[in-house]
Amino acid sequence: ISTIYLAAQILSKSKHRDFYAAFCDRLIPQITSFLGINDTFRRKLIIALGWVGTLEQIEILISEMHGSKDSLCRAWAAASLIQMSFHRASQESLRDKTKSAFLQGISSEKNLHACAVMIEAAQILFGKKWISSSATQNQEAEKIEKARKMAVRFLGRD
Repeated sequence: ISTIYLAAQILSKSKHRDFYAAFCDRLIPQITSFLGINDTFRRKLIIALGWVGTLEQIEILISEMHGSKDSLCRAWAAASLIQMSFHRASQESLRDKTKSAFLQGISSEKNLHACAVMIEAAQILFGKKWISSSATQNQEAEKIEKARKMAVRFLGRD
């Protein structure tokens, strides 16, 4: 698992190279084959998938964001959707495919930190400013709830 994570991390820094896409495509099946493992390793795999994944893996990350029992897996899945926009998926495509997923995740998330990370990810993707990084890190409940309301209002529009 650590080797897969390290390979994905190296590839994320080598995206201008000719081998980047081909190696990413070869690494994706390795990542997805281990997603059933324990939460600690799954967190790393979710992050790695954000670095090397394509639009085809969005549903995997959405599923983790909505259905994982581990709050950090849910948070990292949202953050990984943003990582995809920096690497192998366009922001426009991600916006189209994840708007309702972010709405559902942010609306229903009970863990304050996971919710804040989801809000931060959505605000980056949609070019908004709902929450500060310090409020996320410090888990400031009042600021997170205020940001949640603004994010849900925006994401709920057609």
